[in-house]
Amino acid sequence: MRIDPLISVIIPAYNAERFIHLAVESVLSQSYPPHEIIVIDDGSTDNTREVLKIFEGKVRCLYQENRGPSAARNAGIRVAEGDLISFLDADDLWTSNKLDSQYAYMMAHPEIAMVFSDHEEFNEKGMSLDSYLGTKLKSFAVFPIETGPIENAFEKLVVENFISTPTVMVRKACLEKTGLFDEEIWSVEDRDLWLRISATFPIACIPKKFCKRRFHQGNISRQQELTLQGRVRVLEKNRKLFRYLVPDAAWQSQLAGHYLDLGFLLLQKGRKWEAFQAGIKTLSYGLEGIAEEGLRVRLPVLFQGCGLLGATILGWRMSRYLWKPIKKVFW
Repeated sequence: MRIDPLISVIIPAYNAERFIHLAVESVLSQSYPPHEIIVIDDGSTDNTREVLKIFEGKVRCLYQENRGPSAARNAGIRVAEGDLISFLDADDLWTSNKLDSQYAYMMAHPEIAMVFSDHEEFNEKGMSLDSYLGTKLKSFAVFPIETGPIENAFEKLVVENFISTPTVMVRKACLEKTGLFDEEIWSVEDRDLWLRISATFPIACIPKKFCKRRFHQGNISRQQELTLQGRVRVLEKNRKLFRYLVPDAAWQSQLAGHYLDLGFLLLQKGRKWEAFQAGIKTLSYGLEGIAEEGLRVRLPVLFQGCGLLGATILGWRMSRYLWKPIKKVFW
């Protein structure tokens, strides 16, 4: 009869021939080895499958048509034999003590459903960038910097996603209760799951850098658009599910800000009608919170939302010209 919980590591991969071997090797080098490593090839068109052959007998490989990272991770979760699940992306790396440290914490704290850690980013030149938590924690002056549970985790996640997927270890039983990744969401899908988990279960943080994430330049503009679209979709979805957990002002403020950013990005791309629609959403969410927070607090986003609408109709220059004297009166 097995007593100690087992760990399953899940790695989704899409056209990952350049880096997948490094990711797998970082798992094989763990001081506390996992029970299994599951790689899901999400319809790669490069030589990812050929590269994975060098790990035959050490890695369990699944193959599917391209359905996105959520579907790939879910496929791995469904077949995983472990009681604890850890995720790693195909181009990222773990330090050798990642699983050991998190496993020890989870065993000592059976009430915790999920633990996450810090990561550092590095670019193609191998240069290390800022730590993830070091950047995200600026939003929370009272956020714990020591190992332990996160108080009001759900409310904090509404404001900012401070959980990096490759740093997570989560109990499979928790996922079976909350549901898996939403396969209809292709960006910010992780934040959606963390919100659902933290709405029901306690989560904890070990603020050590157990992961190294590879930063790709790529198509930054396209990534920004997908991220902003994902943010509003995830927040609107979870507002319907868990509106009672957070004051309405928090939902409204975040959604107004994200729609504003999305609108200006769309306007820069010349997509005026979509930008106009985002501007309407900005004003709608901005106006909702006036009764709770007061007009003065909401003025900045309302002014910027009006500026966005004006720019979609009149153009940038005319919009700025008209709004300058009005801003002087109220600012």
